[in-house]
Amino acid sequence: MNEFTSPAVQAMNLIRYIGDQVSESGEPIRQLAEISEEIGAPSEELAKQLIEELCEHGVVNVRNTSRALGGLASYKGVSLTLKGWEQYEAEKRGGFDGNYGFLAMQFDESDLESFVRDVVKPAVKEDIGCDLVDMRDVSKAGIIDNIMRVRIRDAKFVIADLTHGNNGAYWEAGYAEGLGKPVIYICEKEKFESDDGTHFDTNHCTTVIWSKSRDNDEDFRRELTATLRRSLDES
Repeated sequence: MNEFTSPAVQAMNLIRYIGDQVSESGEPIRQLAEISEEIGAPSEELAKQLIEELCEHGVVNVRNTSRALGGLASYKGVSLTLKGWEQYEAEKRGGFDGNYGFLAMQFDESDLESFVRDVVKPAVKEDIGCDLVDMRDVSKAGIIDNIMRVRIRDAKFVIADLTHGNNGAYWEAGYAEGLGKPVIYICEKEKFESDDGTHFDTNHCTTVIWSKSRDNDEDFRRELTATLRRSLDES
């Protein structure tokens, strides 16, 4: 299980799984298969417990159970209640916040990689209490674009590094902005102050500046933490 797949995220993954399956077929799921890995649960038993709790909270509806079958296969006719569908639709609009931040950046750039490892991730973890993940932290199989959308959709906030003008980082930040997620921009000092700078759609946005010389690490950390807290209404 990924460290950022908390019980709350597991529950939302389960709601999403049921909603997607029922939306595609037009009818309740006839019989649940093994989905613990699909939703990020560490075991089938805990996935089963999660279903039972969601049933008790009026989010998931199970038509009947088969005592002859063990585990998740015992649940038949599985769908969402009206409350569950409301949560499903809200999540698709970005209305669910997980316990992690998503990092959009150019990969395989040594200066940026070391800065993120030494400064950005520790600042977010120690000062905000959240893990900071990027697409390399996701081992789940599937279409990468869809997985990325889900990770951004479920993130509490997004940090986008604009140093290298990476189109993917700009797209991911824009997608998060469209969902109403807090997006914090960061950029290396020389790039930010250069003639070509960052894109005009973002150069007026609050941007926290870092330096390849690493002479402003502490100032960067303080400003990043303060910006995150303001964005998350935690100041």
